[in-house]
Amino acid sequence: MKYFLLLLLVGLVYSDDDYVLKTRVDVAQSFRKCLSSQGVSRDTFKKTDWTLNSTDPLVQTTIKCVVEDFGLFDETNGFNRDRVVKQFGGEAVRTKVETCITNNPIGTPNVSQSVQNVMYCLEENGLKMYEDQPVRVSTSD
Repeated sequence: MKYFLLLLLVGLVYSDDDYVLKTRVDVAQSFRKCLSSQGVSRDTFKKTDWTLNSTDPLVQTTIKCVVEDFGLFDETNGFNRDRVVKQFGGEAVRTKVETCITNNPIGTPNVSQSVQNVMYCLEENGLKMYEDQPVRVSTSD
């Protein structure tokens, strides 16, 4: 019985966290939330180049905001590598994820840009944050 309890406790300590994969809808909601928290006007939004390789500080801080909102990154601990691996495809992509994070040290040249660089690296390596999901059509009469 003592060994069973010990194994149970060890299992609880080393179990995966409760991270839930994010979807396209989650990305859109987080993006809007981050734009709102930064006070981005409709006019500014329309004029901005919203690409992962943009040099615009607004784009960089918005990407960082979304990644933080998802629980993939925080300034104290950096990237949560296990969560990034899970979000971008699982253990089969761990090496690519690790390489992107390692090759783009946080704070170089600044935190927002280094987070953007990691996300750009992941995209360049063919990794997607979420799988494209078909639009659901209601068939109710």
